[in-house]
Amino acid sequence: MGIRLKLLLIIGSIIFATLASHTYLQVNLQRSIFESELQKRISLMKENLYQRALSQAETLEHFAAEDIASYNLFALSNKLQQAAMETDELDYVIVIDEQNQVYIHTTHPEQQQTLYKEPKRTIKSRSTLPDTGYTAALISEADVETLIEYKLPIRIGETPWGSIILGYSLVKLNAQLVQSQQDNEVMLGKLNLSAFYIAATVLLVAFLLVSQISKRLIAPVMTLSQFAKDLAAGNFSNVHKITSTATDEVGILTRNFAEMAKKLDESNRQQIEYSQTLEKKVNERTKELNVKNDELTRAFIGLEESQQQLIHSEKMAALGQLIAGIAHEINTPLGAIQASVGNTSRYLSLFNEGLPHFCKSTNDAEKSFFCTLLAKAQSKETMSTREERKAKRQLLEILIQHTLDKPEELADMLADMGLNAEISGLLPSLSRPSSFQIVELAHHLTGIDRNNETIRTAIGRASKVVFALKHFTHHDITGDRILSDINQGIRTVLVLYQNLLKQGCDVIERFGELPEIDCYPDELNQVWTNIIHNALHAMQYKGTLTIETKQEGRHIRVTIADSGSGIPKAIQPKIYDSFFTTKSAGEGSGLGLGICKRIIDKHHGSIEFTSEPGKTVFMITLPVSNTSIRMD
Repeated sequence: MGIRLKLLLIIGSIIFATLASHTYLQVNLQRSIFESELQKRISLMKENLYQRALSQAETLEHFAAEDIASYNLFALSNKLQQAAMETDELDYVIVIDEQNQVYIHTTHPEQQQTLYKEPKRTIKSRSTLPDTGYTAALISEADVETLIEYKLPIRIGETPWGSIILGYSLVKLNAQLVQSQQDNEVMLGKLNLSAFYIAATVLLVAFLLVSQISKRLIAPVMTLSQFAKDLAAGNFSNVHKITSTATDEVGILTRNFAEMAKKLDESNRQQIEYSQTLEKKVNERTKELNVKNDELTRAFIGLEESQQQLIHSEKMAALGQLIAGIAHEINTPLGAIQASVGNTSRYLSLFNEGLPHFCKSTNDAEKSFFCTLLAKAQSKETMSTREERKAKRQLLEILIQHTLDKPEELADMLADMGLNAEISGLLPSLSRPSSFQIVELAHHLTGIDRNNETIRTAIGRASKVVFALKHFTHHDITGDRILSDINQGIRTVLVLYQNLLKQGCDVIERFGELPEIDCYPDELNQVWTNIIHNALHAMQYKGTLTIETKQEGRHIRVTIADSGSGIPKAIQPKIYDSFFTTKSAGEGSGLGLGICKRIIDKHHGSIEFTSEPGKTVFMITLPVSNTSIRMD
């Protein structure tokens, strides 16, 4: 999977998660507001119906008392029938005396002159209105309120005569409530659809923007990679096509790479041409050896030029060794980034799965606990691996002491979120049955930030290597001396050799304050590269490498010591000879230290060494120009 696709996936996932969370919370908020308004409307409609029903019941009770007092039951029956017909909600009216005998029944006249028997039904609630003697019963069917029944006493003067019972239907009210709920759902559906369209539009625009931006960022790297592959295969035909006008790090690296490729192409052509010319000249000089001594001199000069070509080849070989290590150093953070992206996607998926259930099923206390976990996790300090293991052990002991469920898993998640043993304030919340799911959901969400930190660290590591390579290859092409920092050059070489150093080599750095000196920095970098590489080879990449720099008057002294097997006494006088090497065939050309001495001599400095088993020290002294001496 390419970097561009990874970038698209990461940013797309983050945008999608953000939009989904925002949409979900917005819809839930609107649903809560609609439901609250619906409940208020329901309460208002019920209260209005109850007040109207009670007012009508009092009126009909007054008519019943007057007509019964005047023995005019026929008129009373007509009034009650007319009231039932004119009022949609009034289902029935029943008039009974003190002996419970039915006098008037608007819906079942056949029950008149019989004893009143209350039908079998489910009474949800029954209450007596204060100071009136009225009773109200709420009747339901299948958990749905269908009827409210008022029972009012009838008095003739001060003497109780009987009661009037009025039944008001709630069917119409329920139908209005159902319609309101349906209207509410339709409105929420439209809101969901609008949110979906908005989210889809934002995602599409974001995808197009990120795709174009990532394409512009990755294209120069892909082009440079293809050119590097061509050069590795010996194809120099596209060398002059390597160009870049960008001012960023990739543009600078591209131009430096182009310059290096051109020099390599030129050197390769010169070497081929010179090899052909040399062979021809050697043949000619061999035939004329006894005749022309001056031609023998020119042949010797040609051999010296050949040696310079070999020196250049040694430089290219050292650069090849560095590039092999750099490839590994860049692949390692890329692997970390790939793993972190996968973990981020997994955590995001798990968080999205658990969020709806959490929002629906948790109370305010559990939500507060969840927010507390996120706040503490965001304010955590970075811990080392040893500190993290210690924190896990302390957390496990505390959780076991409080007999919490799944203590080991809880300890692992709390430690990952950076919560140390000081969790006494969280223990009441952790004791709840739902605490494990809440901690797990917080762990999934904070895992995204932990993986982002890993990605930032890996990117920083890769950037450090690229910066070091840029500095190593960015030389002055004029061939003149320039002011340069010796400490920076040595640090650059150490960064490029990091892949070999981390195999088991301890590096002790004692860099003093040095002035910039007038020198050829690219050639001095080759000196540090050769000596450090020889030291690592002598230690078999396991031991102690000590590097010390300091200013001594008008000179700078660089000391590089290793704990390797040392240089045998018998061969110490030969180590600066050309083509002399103690390495196996194919591992060294024997030009390294000879080149180092020539470069140091060119700088009017000196190179010395001492060696014994277990300790070899190279001491390089370089002069400081008058314009760069540090004033004490």
